[in-house]
Amino acid sequence: MMPDKLSRAAALAALVLLAAPLACSRGEHADEVEPGSFERGPHRGRWLEDGAFALELTIFEQGVPPEFRAYVYRDEKPIDPASVELEVTLRRLGERVDRIRFAPRGDCLLGDAIVHEPHSFDAEVVAREAGREHRFRFSSYENRVTLAPGQREIAGIQVAAAGPATIRERVVLYGRIAPNEDALAHVMPRFPGVVRSVKARLGDAVARGDLLATIESNESLQAFELRAPLAGTVIAKDVAPGEFVSTERELFQIADLGSVWVDLDVYRRDFGRLRVGQTVRVDAGDGSPPVETTLAYLSPIGAVGTQTLLARAVLANPERSWRPGLFVTAEVEVGAEQVPVAVAVDALQRLRDWDVVFIAAGDVFEAQPLELGRSDAAHVEVVSGLSAGQSYVAAGSFVLKAEAGKSGATHDH
Repeated sequence: MMPDKLSRAAALAALVLLAAPLACSRGEHADEVEPGSFERGPHRGRWLEDGAFALELTIFEQGVPPEFRAYVYRDEKPIDPASVELEVTLRRLGERVDRIRFAPRGDCLLGDAIVHEPHSFDAEVVAREAGREHRFRFSSYENRVTLAPGQREIAGIQVAAAGPATIRERVVLYGRIAPNEDALAHVMPRFPGVVRSVKARLGDAVARGDLLATIESNESLQAFELRAPLAGTVIAKDVAPGEFVSTERELFQIADLGSVWVDLDVYRRDFGRLRVGQTVRVDAGDGSPPVETTLAYLSPIGAVGTQTLLARAVLANPERSWRPGLFVTAEVEVGAEQVPVAVAVDALQRLRDWDVVFIAAGDVFEAQPLELGRSDAAHVEVVSGLSAGQSYVAAGSFVLKAEAGKSGATHDH
C-alpha cells in the first residue's frame, strides 16, 4: 500500500499527462475538496486496492455532466487503461440499480452513463486485468436520514406515492365585492314635496312593502308613503325630515344581499384566456376558505384610466358575509392538464441548488433532486428524478431537511 498517495499526487499526475496527450486528467483534478474518510489517490478520487492492482475512482463534473473516471495502477504505477475491463454497479435507495461500463479514453477509463444526482449509493466495482478479477464494495451517502418509527410519528412524517395528477392553470385577479345590481332598487318619490318622517335607517333590513318615509306632496298637500319595492338591506340613504325632495332625487338604495357581484380587474394580457363559465375561486383574505363560483360576464369595453377590463362573477351570500366594497383575490381556472408524475407542493424542499423531495424506503429517507414542470396550488409536475409509484415524503419533509443538515452530509467523491 502507498505510504502517502497524496504526497506523490503531483509526480504521478505529471507521468500520466506525459503518457497521454488526450488525458482525462488534463487541467484541474476532479475534486478540490478536503480529504474525507476514505483513502484517496493522486486525482483525489477513492483509492481501491487488491494486491498489486489498484484503481482510483472519481466523479468528474467540471463543465460536463457528472461522469465516472477511473485510473488504474499496478505496483503503484499507472498502466494502460485499455488493458482493464471495468464495470460499476450502483444500488440506490428505492431499489434503483445503475450499471455503468467503461471504455478507455486517454489516461483513464470513462463511464458510459451520467452519474445522476444524488451521488448516494452502495457501489460494487468489478475490474478484470491480466486474467484476474478484482472486486470492491463501498458506500457513499448524501443527505440520507434514518428515523425510528417513533421519531417518524413525532415528526409528522407522511409518505405518499408519486403519480398522475391534474395540474390546473390559473390566472390570479384582484377586485372588489359589489351589490348585485339585478337585485338593487333606487327609491325616489313619485311627487315632489316635504319629508314629514323617515322610518328606515342605513343598514336596516326591510321587507317588501315596509314603510321607508312619509312625504307631503307639494301639489296636493296630501301625505303619501314611500315603501320598499323589494326585501333587502338599506345600503344608501339621502333624506331627513323637513327636507324638500324632488322626483329626481334618490332617497334610498335597497339591495338584496343574498347574492353579490365580484368585479375583477383583468389586464389585457390575460383577457383572451378568460371565458364565461370558467371556475373562479374567490378569497376574502380574512382566513376563511375560498368560495368557488363561475365567471358570469366579460366586459367588451376597457377602462381608459386603468387599461383593464372587467370580469364578473356572482356569489351566493346567504350569511351576508361578503360585504360590498371590500377587496378580494380570485383565481380563474383557465386550463387543466393531466401529467403522469406529480408530487404534493408541500413536499418540496430547497437543498443546495436543487428542488428536492425525500424518497422513502422503510425508515430511511434521502433527498432526491427533481426537474419540475407545471404546478398549481396542490401539485407540481415531475419531469425527471422520480417515477410513478415511487414513495416520497408528502408531509414533514422540513424535519428531514433539518436532520440532513445536522448529519454533515457532503457532496464529496
